[in-house]
Amino acid sequence: MRPPSLARVFYGAALVGVVAALTHLVALLAIPSVAERDAYARVVALGPAFKTVVLPPPGPKSREFPYADPAVAASVCFYDLGAGPVRARAPLGRAAFASLSFHSRRGVAFYALTDRAANKGRMEALIVSPEQLRALVSHDDEDNPSDDLRIVSPTLKGFVMARVLSEGQDLLPQAAEQAGAMSCAAEPIAEAEK
Repeated sequence: MRPPSLARVFYGAALVGVVAALTHLVALLAIPSVAERDAYARVVALGPAFKTVVLPPPGPKSREFPYADPAVAASVCFYDLGAGPVRARAPLGRAAFASLSFHSRRGVAFYALTDRAANKGRMEALIVSPEQLRALVSHDDEDNPSDDLRIVSPTLKGFVMARVLSEGQDLLPQAAEQAGAMSCAAEPIAEAEK
């Protein structure tokens, strides 16, 4: 029996490598859809819909929201667009940086605002589904357009996260208070048109 040629050995190794790489890629892409404790599940466990919950400060034993920045106070509010558009508001404070991020049911951030985009002393946005956006646009007045920032959510359920940077450990309570002042509430289409 002749030993296999060098070309056959390389071909076999390349084939095994390609199959292993494809298997690894499929496993990585499948993990988010089969995960039981994804970001949305962790947020929903904190309280009812449309209620802002300030997240506890991160620590070495905190496992609920890993990799959180200890200099940033955060709060979350989960929503369901089945009840209508959702208005998210967060007042500005004295913090050096504040942001709102909007996440889908899978936890993917689909939009974000910073304090630089604030208007009238607050960050504000109206979260809508594609159908709700069409209904709002159909009722818009061309002479007096709406000044709402309308954000189309890819899923009916999701959550909003407010983050406020604390410039020092002693200022963390004020940052947490500012983050906790975020609100998200469902609005009927008639109210959202205003």
